[in-house]
Amino acid sequence: MYSVDMTIFLLEEFDKTMRTAQLLPSQMPILDDLSLNMQRLRDKGVINLQQVHDLLKKKENYPAVSKDTGIPEDYLVILNRMVNSYIVKILPLEKLEIFSHDELEMLKKQNIKNTKQYYEAFSNAGPRDVLSAVTGIFVSRIEYALCITDLLRINGVGVGYAKILEEIGVKSIGDYNKTSSEKILCSVNALNKERAFTKATLGISDIDYCRRFCEKLDKDID
Repeated sequence: MYSVDMTIFLLEEFDKTMRTAQLLPSQMPILDDLSLNMQRLRDKGVINLQQVHDLLKKKENYPAVSKDTGIPEDYLVILNRMVNSYIVKILPLEKLEIFSHDELEMLKKQNIKNTKQYYEAFSNAGPRDVLSAVTGIFVSRIEYALCITDLLRINGVGVGYAKILEEIGVKSIGDYNKTSSEKILCSVNALNKERAFTKATLGISDIDYCRRFCEKLDKDID
């Protein structure tokens, strides 16, 4: 499965994650009466993030949901935004900046236009050499793109960070799970100091935040 199964994220875990995560200023309101609002949802039989996602899918229903649960409408907007952040983003393949224009056109002919389609087509080893033969793309490039696509499934990991992880030897969800947060942090910061990929300074909490999602994602890359 490309994305995480949100039914396994219980509201108790969501509460804990929000309290320990490095939130942006725009995300901080989620902490207002967080535990109380999670309990209000549980009282209505909503126990996991998939149910919250379904409940908040239509904004026109927010007044009714607010009246039924006692949760303010403006809080429901923030909650919906945070729950949606758990859904793995689907990016056009050109955003990876890996394939040439001609290679992208060849992939499109195989109905592979975005990261989800790419991951689902080639997460098993078999078709990679077939794709290489059909498109003329080297197997090594196909496998590199698959590594990046797999890492992009982690909440909080963008294209640039995925490429950094791949370069330090964290080439898959499975690798992230097997590598200590301390080792990832040390390696990422050392590489960033050498290459100046970003001005942002990562902390151990950032690595651990990503790890929470890794543990819930399927490990399909071999």
